[in-house]
Amino acid sequence: MQKKKYYLNIIFMAILLGLVFYVILKDEDLAEIIDALKDASILFMLLAAVAALMYVIMEGVSIQIILLSLGFRINIIKCVKYSFIGFFFNAITPSATGGQPMQVLYMRNDGINIGASSVTLLFWTIIYKIALVIIELFVFIFMHGFARSNIRGYMWLFITGIIVNVVSIFLYSVVVFSKNGAKNIAYFATWLLHKLRIVKRKEKIEKKLDNLLMSYKEGAEYIRSHLKTAAVVLGTTIIQRLSYFAVTWFVYMALGLSGYTCVQIIVLQSFVSVCIDILPLPGGVGANEGFFVRLFAPVMGKSMAVSAMLLSRGASFYVILLISAIITVAAQIHQIHMEGRKVKLRKDKSRRE
Repeated sequence: MQKKKYYLNIIFMAILLGLVFYVILKDEDLAEIIDALKDASILFMLLAAVAALMYVIMEGVSIQIILLSLGFRINIIKCVKYSFIGFFFNAITPSATGGQPMQVLYMRNDGINIGASSVTLLFWTIIYKIALVIIELFVFIFMHGFARSNIRGYMWLFITGIIVNVVSIFLYSVVVFSKNGAKNIAYFATWLLHKLRIVKRKEKIEKKLDNLLMSYKEGAEYIRSHLKTAAVVLGTTIIQRLSYFAVTWFVYMALGLSGYTCVQIIVLQSFVSVCIDILPLPGGVGANEGFFVRLFAPVMGKSMAVSAMLLSRGASFYVILLISAIITVAAQIHQIHMEGRKVKLRKDKSRRE
């Protein structure tokens, strides 16, 4: 059933992407776009690919830092593997909901208990959102005029994105710094859903919530007592975020464009992320491509913006998605092989006995 759901999400992504590309390209000079793609600098495109890979690798670095502070001696390769697996399942599920459950599963296969993996991912999620808000606060303090003039009529969408992130951080903070915060929020949501007749057996749900909230309580206690670790992870996560945004700068340079600085292009790309990440679309497919062209068309020209979108999204999403799929399949094959060996060893042991 779960596999069927993933396949349907992939089909939906493909259809949506096809429609978006049709709308974007139907009035464009395809020859001009193809020529721009052919003339793109290989060196700068390689740097764009490195920046995209750094985005995924830095998540692995953050995961390793947190796990080490929890007492788990795990190498960076496995942590980067968890990052790629998370990227893959986030990309093919609405609102990026599929990544963390699969990361927990693969961590458990490597001997990391569910409590520790839940703490790690909760901790990282909070920092990930805080990093984006810090970057955007920096932009609006030091580059307010540039931000307002370039985001134009989409300011409402940007503000909505920031509000969603701030509310998420607030709710996570309540979970972390209030002893009964998570329980009160969960119980209130259950009560509200019960009143709306969406949830019928309120007591049964509350019992399940009590068990689930135990892992959150453990995570909250960990975060409160590891603020230095939080500061280190925040630093790596800001680098991670900036690496992702820098992909577009390298693409901008690859196409031989000029007139905007590295910081300005990174800021514009950050606007795309803030506005699109809140949409419940697998990988932001369709909306991301369309909004990128709209935001960058005044900067590059419509035709060149389409070329930049193809290269930028290709490097930062579709190529990484392909690599993530290969790593996920390889990890699954390895896991099946290891389980097969364990079964064989058990059988051999029972025969000897």
